[in-house]
Parts: sequence; structure tokens; C-alpha cells
Amino acid sequence: MSHPTVTPTPAPNLVADTICRTAELGLSIDNAADAGNVTHLYCHSVTVDSTCPHCGHACRVRDHVERRLTDLPVAGHPSLLHVRTPRLICGNDDCPVTVFWAPIPQAAEDRQSVTHRVTRWILQRMAIDGMSVRACARALGIGWDKTNQLALTACRHLAYGDPTRLDRVRVLGVDEHK
Repeated sequence: MSHPTVTPTPAPNLVADTICRTAELGLSIDNAADAGNVTHLYCHSVTVDSTCPHCGHACRVRDHVERRLTDLPVAGHPSLLHVRTPRLICGNDDCPVTVFWAPIPQAAEDRQSVTHRVTRWILQRMAIDGMSVRACARALGIGWDKTNQLALTACRHLAYGDPTRLDRVRVLGVDEHK
């Protein structure tokens, strides 16, 4: 069979999507499981961009793969999103890309293992609540190195993201040198 059978997506679960706020990520929850300290949420993307990112040609679905993303804690436990993502085939013979995963830009960048809102959550917990990197990592269920890397990257982007941040500075003063 040249075209795989794609089963229709189930009706959205509005209550679960509202409580877990997956709608703001462009995802809808299909199922959930409690595995001890981790809450597993099985989701699918509400909208799928089926155009090739390189040539813009319309693509067809090859199959589906599961993408795992760490998300905000649910009821004090780490949550892991299992996002069913289509894998697409570009039909343009001149395109260097043949098979690729459909992007989910509202939820996470390509090749990222955390959602966009996790980084914001880490910065808020560290700055407002005074949580340590270790406490944030434990709450999210990810490693210390990953949590620290996310926080440092976000801080660098905030500090160095605007190249005009020092345009009006005329004098720098130093109070103490030791």
C-alpha cells in the first residue's frame, strides 16, 4: 500500500485541554496516564502545516511519530507530553528534503525536548520564588544541566537580544573594585 491509512483524530477534550493549558500550545489531549511521579499526556497537534520547509511544495503524510516534550508540572508532578506528529514526504524531486517531521512551532522548536513555556517557568521560579536550579529541575523531571542551560540561554537572550541596549549610556561607574 503506497499511502498509509490515517485514523481520524478524536474529538478534543476541552476540560483536559483547559486544565493543562495545552490549547495555548496548539495541542489537544487524547489520553493521560499517571506513572508514579510523572503525568503522561498523549496529544496531537490541532493544526498541521503540510508544506515543505525548504521548497514550499505540498507534502503528503508518510506515517506518524511520537515526539516527547517536557511541560509544566501538573498538580505538583512533572508532566511529559507525547505528541503524535505526522512525518511528511516532499513530492518535489528537486528538493533536498525527502522526509521530515511536521513542525509544532506553538509548542516547541525543532529538536527541543521542552515546550516554550518551560523556560519562562524556570526563570519565574528562580527570580520570583527564589527556587534553585536543582529544585526547578526536580519539579520538571529533567536534569540539572538541561535546566541550567535553558536558564542561561534565556538570560543571555534577554541581556544581549537588543543590540541598542547601551546606545544611550554615556558613563559607567564602579563603586567597589575588591
